[in-house]
Amino acid sequence: MSDQSLKGSIITSQLIASIAARTTVETPGVLRLEPTHQGFLPRLRPAALQNLRHPGSQNGTYQHDGVTATISDGTASVQLYIATDVAYTALHVADQVQQRVRESISHTGLTPGTIDITILAIEPRRGTRTM
Repeated sequence: MSDQSLKGSIITSQLIASIAARTTVETPGVLRLEPTHQGFLPRLRPAALQNLRHPGSQNGTYQHDGVTATISDGTASVQLYIATDVAYTALHVADQVQQRVRESISHTGLTPGTIDITILAIEPRRGTRTM
């Protein structure tokens, strides 16, 4: 078995979106991914059926509940929409998410591209009290 990373149709934009989503929600200070209207509207169109038939591709875009992943010429770019915990510095959390997602993508053999983080909410973790 070679030490080369797996490339080809195994690494799809859907897989990159899944890796980015999991990495993001496992980052301290992230409460959840935030679905957006941009992510919801494509599901209402007939083109949404394409995601069912062809869920992501080696060169293409996959979008689902707060994460969009695009692969183009061996480079994976990701957009994430998140809610952060008020107990953490939001910009620090965003930086950590970027670094961790970039590292996770590099393990797939693809080149990490732009990792855009949009913080849509900053709120207390459920079950904690604020003064």
